[in-house]
Amino acid sequence: MNQLISAKPPDAINAIQADKAAVNSLMLTAGLQVEERLSTDFDFQGYIITSHVGDDKLAEAHSALSATMAPAADNQIAKALLKLRALTSHRAEGADIDIILEAYVEKLREYPRDAVLESLGKMSDQSKWFPSWVEIKDDVEFRCCHRMQMLRAIERKRDEQGRRAIIREVQQRTA
Repeated sequence: MNQLISAKPPDAINAIQADKAAVNSLMLTAGLQVEERLSTDFDFQGYIITSHVGDDKLAEAHSALSATMAPAADNQIAKALLKLRALTSHRAEGADIDIILEAYVEKLREYPRDAVLESLGKMSDQSKWFPSWVEIKDDVEFRCCHRMQMLRAIERKRDEQGRRAIIREVQQRTA
């Protein structure tokens, strides 16, 4: 399972394809039976793991998927933000640029490197104006939503199985 996805530089890979490939690879290598949760409008909302999987397999799957979610270095994020700022229109004030960069870098550390750098690299082609935090967040999350949702599904399954084990143990002790 350690060979989930081959690491490529962010400019050589599409983050959305990498996102889906990581989840598909994980399902195959870990033997997870998974259902997609969709809204009534058929928008993707997440995953549900329907098969019983041992705690060790869940931990291994979580670890492998988490490895694909490594954040970009602060200087990479800052460089991409400065490039975006240079290519888009923004308020003429420049005194607050350090505070803005620091806040954005801090928030973007929570997301995978490929999604962040691809999103920041493409935003200047999508908007004339420097984007708000919400616009950046929405775009980045779109590029890594499958990995994020699969991690949540693994965590829910692990918690569910833990609760069941506790209930079984209590029932055995009281019987």
